[in-house]
Formats: sequence, structure tokens, C-alpha cells
Amino acid sequence: MAGGGFSEGTLKRAHLYEHKITGFLIFSCIIGATGGALFGYDLGVSGGVTSMDDFLKEFFPHVYERKHAHLAETDYCKYDDQMLTLFTSSLYFAALVSTFGASSLTKNKGRKASILAGSISFFIGALLNAAAKNISMLIIGRILLGVGIGFGNQAVPLYLSEMAPAKIRGAVNQLFQFTTCLGILIANLVNYGTERIHPWGWRLSLGLATVPATLMFIGGCVCPETPNSLVEQGRIEEGRTVLEKVRGTPNIEAEFDDLLEASRESKSIKNPFKSLLLKKNRPQLIIGALAIPAFQQLTGNNSILFYAPVIFQTLGFGSAASLYSSVITSIALLVAAVISMAFVDKFGRRAFLLEAGIEMILCMIATAIVLALGFGTGKQLSFGVSVFLVIVIFLFVLAYGRSWGPLGWLVPSELFPLEIRSAAQSVVVCVNMVFTALVAQFFLVSLCNLKYGIFLVFAALIVFMTCFVFFLLPETKQVPIEEIYLLFEKHWFWKRVVGEKNLESETRVKMAGGGYSGGTPKRAHLYEHKITGFLIFSCIVGATGGALFGYDLGVSGGVTSMDDFLMEFFPHVYERKHAHLVETDYCKYDDQMLTLFTSSLYFAALVSTFGASSLTKNKGRKASILVGSISFFIGALLNAAAKNISMLIIGRILLGVGIGFGNQAVPLYLSEMAPAKIRGAVNQLFQFTTCLGILIANLVNYGTERIHPWGWRLSLGLATVPATLMFIGGCVCPETPNSLVEQCKVEEGRIVLEKVRGTPNVDAEFDDLLEASRESKSIKNPFKSLLLKKNRPQLIIGALAIPAFQQLTGNNSILFYAPVIFQTLGFGSAASLYSSVITSIALLLASFISMAFVDKFGRRAFFLEAGIEMILCMIATAIVLALGFGTGKQLSFGVSVFLVIVIFLFVLAYGRSWGPLGWLVPSELFPLEIRSAAQSVVVCVNMVFTALVAQFFLVSLCNLKYGIFLVFAALIVFMTCFVFFLLPETKQVPIEEIYLLFEKHWFWKRVVGEKNLESETPV
Repeated sequence: MAGGGFSEGTLKRAHLYEHKITGFLIFSCIIGATGGALFGYDLGVSGGVTSMDDFLKEFFPHVYERKHAHLAETDYCKYDDQMLTLFTSSLYFAALVSTFGASSLTKNKGRKASILAGSISFFIGALLNAAAKNISMLIIGRILLGVGIGFGNQAVPLYLSEMAPAKIRGAVNQLFQFTTCLGILIANLVNYGTERIHPWGWRLSLGLATVPATLMFIGGCVCPETPNSLVEQGRIEEGRTVLEKVRGTPNIEAEFDDLLEASRESKSIKNPFKSLLLKKNRPQLIIGALAIPAFQQLTGNNSILFYAPVIFQTLGFGSAASLYSSVITSIALLVAAVISMAFVDKFGRRAFLLEAGIEMILCMIATAIVLALGFGTGKQLSFGVSVFLVIVIFLFVLAYGRSWGPLGWLVPSELFPLEIRSAAQSVVVCVNMVFTALVAQFFLVSLCNLKYGIFLVFAALIVFMTCFVFFLLPETKQVPIEEIYLLFEKHWFWKRVVGEKNLESETRVKMAGGGYSGGTPKRAHLYEHKITGFLIFSCIVGATGGALFGYDLGVSGGVTSMDDFLMEFFPHVYERKHAHLVETDYCKYDDQMLTLFTSSLYFAALVSTFGASSLTKNKGRKASILVGSISFFIGALLNAAAKNISMLIIGRILLGVGIGFGNQAVPLYLSEMAPAKIRGAVNQLFQFTTCLGILIANLVNYGTERIHPWGWRLSLGLATVPATLMFIGGCVCPETPNSLVEQCKVEEGRIVLEKVRGTPNVDAEFDDLLEASRESKSIKNPFKSLLLKKNRPQLIIGALAIPAFQQLTGNNSILFYAPVIFQTLGFGSAASLYSSVITSIALLLASFISMAFVDKFGRRAFFLEAGIEMILCMIATAIVLALGFGTGKQLSFGVSVFLVIVIFLFVLAYGRSWGPLGWLVPSELFPLEIRSAAQSVVVCVNMVFTALVAQFFLVSLCNLKYGIFLVFAALIVFMTCFVFFLLPETKQVPIEEIYLLFEKHWFWKRVVGEKNLESETPV
């Protein structure tokens, strides 16, 4: 079928890979995935804080005034303020810059180093945000948060993908999405509480970001490095030890051989970023580093996450109720993440992207229709219409949360070879942050001008993404991470790009997405592993990097809906928020500065991720994690202490740098540490910690909302906690065997591999690591290598499409702005934060589901079924809004409940598909030599689209009204088609053998070129 795939006999030694689900593996991946909590908490908390009146009055008094001024033309445009937007987007700009530094740290010092660095930065950023006295402090804090996220997002997906066995890599990698969703949920719960703490509740929301940072730091300290990273660093014996321990078996020769091979290639690469452009890496570059990170943000989900409180306030729900609804959205994301984790390795990445894409398209269309029919006239929606809208949004978030959300990180983290993995991850983070920042920066102004039409735009984008996935993304489930490059060599399209190669065995394509059965080529069948406590510990601690992302996702939306925050920094938004004039329903929060407050983080993240790439590749995954945590920490401090918008933006930029480094390293760390058979579940620890961070951020916002006038400072300042955790995690976790081997620490890499696999029989896997490392060393410029023909499938799918699609689901938009959305829909301030907590819980539940079944059913299954659900939710939301919202009246109770249910279902779908798989799939697609570089592209694309969605969502909502949901629905349709046709199944495929999937994929084999294999088996 379209995606292309293989049986196990297609992949080198993948059929020789052995592993057991050991406590060590579970522990390592869960701890490692906490990095997602940083991202999640920030996503959840920032939107809530920016809707708090105390926050607005202190930093954005003009926004506060507009928020409470019911003028005819301000329904869509109340929050359209560039400085308020910069408060959010500065983080992403910082993240996109820092992720490139994280790349070098992740490669040279291991995945843990980046996790630790990211947690420290996030911690400091959270403290600054909580203590912010002016906008400058806020911006500086956000910048540090961005640095933390840049490092965390660079390393955590890699960590999870490398730690996870090929057969469960999807579930493992989606721990990143799960923690992200958990972070969003917590952030919404925090916002719901802090909204009632006047006037300083927003400070508590921001300050509590220190918690996920602390967890990520602890995780980075206690988790082992991935065998891939250890081997890449030349610590071969340590890498073998970790591989044996994490696989729970000494029979890891096949997998270890692949690690050694990957490490040898990695050492030949002098410039991994340049290697990304090589013909053999072009598929991975296009898919994993460019398309997926960008698409993840262009789903429109991050705009909802950024500005969810603003959106729901704009829709007339009221401040408290909007934050409450944001909690519900977060819960949907969490539930979706659990679903995705549970089934992504059974059904594959493509299935989830495709079915969720369809669902998201329908939800976007439904939302646009409802808003077109009545919202924007100054009247409140009827209760029934409000409920319908909430349900549609919930369904959208649910679809995104099980598809583009997780897979936007999973796919890029697994696509790239070891030698460019860190560099690629930096590109991933950078692209992700670029689009995240752009969305954050322009969403409100787009909403103000396009109104409901913005949802139709997103729907169209999701249609494109779905088609992209269907045709160009091979299935990577169960494919060894160091053999994923083979997928592109046999893919019907990518084989034309990379050229056909001679393989040891050949099989026929069995389905659209592609996949392998037990006879995978190379040594995958020789891989052995046990689920050891060392593996579990390393991955859990390493995944704390997701907490930075999650906490920021959760807290920012809540803070931006707090009156204290708005009065202080965006008084005109505050005035418009409280002014119930005819055309202000959609445009209350349409303010470019308020949007910039959110999107600046993503622009920073997309830039920093390229720095993270070099750091991740040269110094290991841990180095980027450490740098990211430090930047995020400083950014949180600046935001908490902000006295003016400048401080807010600087803080957000630092937060973005932290996220850029974290998102660059953590997915790689998890993917490289995880045995192939459970890589999906392990990598989803990143999503899990992200969701946990979102949940915590929502809880923090819920509490700090009541602390006047500084509650928003506490919300922002607490971002230091996940940064601290990420830093500790980066200190205590071992480097991945892949990274160690890549750094010429061959013996150390073998030791870690044996330890993480729980068995000394890691020869096969270690040989693959060495082989990957050798090829990696031959790559002078991994970024250039991304463009090589053999890497083009991974580039397009993992680095470009999935990260972009993850954001274009529209889910993150709900998480960002959940409190605002529900306030806009008339739920009231406190209730909206409470709803955000419920949404975060849904994300967390979804993450659990995804973790549990992603390595059983595969990545594709979650993408496809969640896509359909998300499309339906978007359409339902559009219909409800079109029927009555925007007239200045409150929605009826029944309609409001219906809308909340739809949003919950959407978040549940997203949380088990795009949420975790958006990180899992990219982290397992790329060969070692370009993995770090590819991950940087993944993060970059993700942040670019996150920023774009955040920047334009509110302005698009203001102009397109309910049409914006139809846009997202259309986009999800495209994404779902893309997954169905182009994403091969990677479940249980060793990470170093995933490339083989593309060599047999019906489309990608035409791009990468067919290879002559020694034997051929039918699929």
C-alpha cells in the first residue's frame, strides 16, 4: 500500500533482536520521558496565564482593557497584541535556536546531557517568569524556558527511541507525548486554581514550571544514557552493558552490532548538519526534520493549546469556565496519548496519522460552520451550541493527541541514522519551534481578520498533511532505529531519491504504510532485551524533558487568560475581554503582543534546536537535556519576575531555547535507549511527561488564578520545577549506547547497552550500533546528509511532515488557549481552568492508552483511527458554533456540555495518536549518523508550526470564526491520508534498521531505490 513496508525479513538483523520488557527499561523510559512535562506544562500554563486578568493588568493593561471592553469590532480581536503574543512565542524562538546547541551536546555528551541542560534552563526561566516585574523579565524567562524546551525536545525523543526495543518503540517514544499531555493537564489544573489567587495567581502558575524542570533534571541524573549514545561516544562496553540491561537479555549481539555499525558510520561524519543534506538522508530530512515538525504545528492544535483560555473566553464561556474546559481538553490529550502509546506499535504510525487526520478535518469543518452561522455578533452562544463546540474541540484534541501530537515527535526521532540523529533532531525541534512560534505570533491576528475562516485554513492544511502521510511516510513500527533508513531505500517514491541498495534479504510490501514481520533483515531478530529496572529508570528520568514542554503548554494558556496578567501586560486585551460588544466574541484576545508572548518560545525553540543538534551528536543526548533544562529554568525565573513585556518575551525565548534542546534530545534519548519491541511505549514517555506537565500546569493555573495580583507569576515561575527535574535527570541518567558509540566511547556504549537491555547478549544490536556509528563518522555534515536520497523518506515524514502535522491538528491550539477558549465560550474564569485540568487528564489517559498499545497495534493504526475521530470532532465543533455562537449571548448549558465533550474526545484522540506519535515516529526513523540533526529539524519544524498556529490562531478565529475548525478538519483529512499511504509501520523494528522499511515501501522505494537482497520472503 501507499506507505510502504516490510516484513521482518526485510531488515538486516532486526529479526535477531531480542528483548524483554524489564523494569530497568520501563523505569529509564518513564523517567527519561519526563522531559515532555516541561513542554506540556508550558503549553498548558502559558495560555491560561495570558487570559488571567491579574497577569494582563500587570503586563498588558491595554489587552486587559480590550478584553473587558465589549466593542462591536473586537469579538475576534481582543487579544490581538504583539507583545502578549511575544510573551508566548519568545519561548519557541529561543527553543529553535537552542536546539542546535543541544544537537552538539546530545551527540558528543549523550542524550542525558541535553536533558540536564534543558531542565536547568527551564527551571531558571520558570523562576524568572514567576518573579517577573516587567515584560522584559517575562521575555527573558520565556527565552530560558525555550532553551530548556529546545534541549529537552531535542534529546528526549531520541532518548526514548534509542532506549526502546523496536517492537515497542512507538509506545516508549510516546511517553514523551504522554508527559507533555500530562504537563498540559497539570498546567490547566494549576491555572484553574491560581486564577482565583489574586493578584499573584499567575506567578504561581508560571513558577510551578520549576516542578517538571526539577523532575526532568532528576531524570537526567538517574537515567542511564542510551546504548546508541554510549556507543556513539566510544563507550562501547558501557553501551553494551546498558543495552543488555535495557533489553533484559545478554543476547543483544545483533542489535549491538547494528549499534556499532551505526556508530562507525557516525564517526565518519564530521559535519552532521551537512550530512543531513546528503542524498541518502533526504527522505528523513524532508519527512522527519521538515514536514512532520511543521505539520504538527499546522494542524492548528498548538494554537488551541496556546490560546485555549483566550479562545473559550472569546467564545463567551467566561474566564473560570474556560480554564475548566481547558483542563478537559488536557485530559483528552492525555487519554489520547495513552491510546496512542497502547496501539501505535500494533497498528503503526501511519494508521493513527491517517484516521486522526480525517477526524481532525471533520472537526475543523464543523467548528467553522458553527462559528460562521452566528459567532462574532457580540452575543453569547446558546448553551447547546457551546456544548457542541466543546465536544468538537474535544474530539479534535483527542484525535491530535493520538496522532500528530505524539507522532510529531516519535516519527522524526526514529527516522535518522545515528551519525546525524542529534543534528536532525535539532532541525526537527527548530522547525517545530519555528512553526510553533509563527502560529503563536500570528494566530490571534489571523483570527481577528479571518474569523471562522481560520478553521477552514487548518482543515485544508490537515488534508494536505494526511495525503502527505499516506503517500510519503513509510511505516516504522517495530523497525530497528538503526535500520529505518532501509525503509526509504525500498519505498516506492523515496527509493528514487536515495537510490536502490543491495540488502541481505528482500520481501514484498504488505500494506500502505509498510511494515515488517518477524524476519526483518540485518540483525534485528538477534536483538535480545529484558525490561530491566535500569531501562525503566533511565527512560522515565530521561523523559522528564517532556515536562518542560508540557508545563509550558499548559501554563501559558492559563496565564494569558488571567485578568491579573492581562491587566499588567496587556490592559487593552483585558478591557476587550470584559467588554461584551457585538463583534468581540471571536476577537477578545486577538492581540499580537499577547500572541507573541506564546509564540516567541517556539521561535526560540526552532532556532536553538540546531545548536542542540551539534551538542546532542558530539556530546551526547544528556548534554542537550542539561543545557535545555538550564535555559528553561532561567526563562521561567525571568517570566515569573517580569516587570514588562520585554522581560516576558526574553523569558519565553529562554524557555524556547530550553524546549528546543529538550525536544531535540529527549525523543532521541528514549528511542535509542528503548528496545525495538517497546520503543513506541518507551518513547511515548516523552508525551506522557508532556501531558503530565500540562496537567500540572493546569492545576497550578487553577490555584494561582485565585492569587491576586501575582498568581500568574507563580504559574510561570513554577516552570523551574520541571526544568530542575530535567536537569537532575540529565545528570543521573546514562547516555544512550548509540550516542556513546557515536562519541567513540565504544566500550562504555556496550556496557550501557548490556545494562539497559538486561543481558550481555547484545552483540547483534551492538554490531548495528557500531555499523551505524561507522556510517555516522563518514558523515561530515548530517544536515546535508538529511537530503541524501536514502534519507528522503525519513526527512519528509519524520522531520517535516509529522512535526508539522502534529501542530496542524489544531490540538495544541486548544491546549495553549484552552482557558481562553472556554472563557470565550462563556464558562467563566475558574470553570475554564477546571476544564483545562479535565482536558489535561484526557491527554494523560490518552498517553497511557498509547503507551500500552502502540507497540501492539502499531503507529499507523493510532494515526488513522484518531484522525477520523478528530475530523468528526472538528466538524461537530464548527457546526455548533455556526448555529449560534458569536451573538453575544452565553451558550446554553446543554450546548456547552456538548462542546466540552467534543473537545475532550478530540484531545483523547490526539493524545493517543499525533500527540505522542508526533515525537515517537520522528525519533525512530532516522539512521544514527543524522539522527541528532534530523531531530533538530523535527523540533524546528514542530516549533515553527507551533509558533505559526499560536500566532495566527486567534486572529484566524477572529476572522474565520467557526471556519477555523473546518480548516483544521481539512488538514487532518490530508494528514490521515498521508499516514495511510506514506507512513510505514515501525513498531518493534530496531531503530537502526528502520531505514529498511523505506526500501520496501511501495512508494518510498522509488525514492531511496531498490536494493538487491540476499533472500526474499513474502510479507
